Amino acid sequence: KEGQGFKIAMQALDGARIGTGAQGIGVAQEALELSVKYTKERVQFGKPIGALQGIQWYIADMATKTEAAKTLVYYAAYLKDADKPHTTEAAMCKLNAAENARFVTNLALQIHGGYGYMKDYPLERMYR
Repeated sequence: KEGQGFKIAMQALDGARIGTGAQGIGVAQEALELSVKYTKERVQFGKPIGALQGIQWYIADMATKTEAAKTLVYYAAYLKDADKPHTTEAAMCKLNAAENARFVTNLALQIHGGYGYMKDYPLERMYR
């Protein structure tokens, strides 16, 4: 339709924003899962580091923020599927999921210590 090109392009970008938000959720979820696994395996002071309260706080923050970001992505996707206006929600979910991915991978690096920076661990690539 003539004169509608910009509107159509912006609608396409809304869908891409939701997809980008979903990618951020994937990164955060994987970093969280790797961290939980590591806290069960890594022993310090005679017990797994997952037993340390500070580490538990990190894991709780990571899980809570990831679930909240996931909900926002799902809501934006729901609005898009229902053919309802979703431009604002698409932008919000992209921003929130990207910031959450950075937050979660940063805490995951703190949990993993020096191992998190080694190329042998997938976390190093996630943070880049």
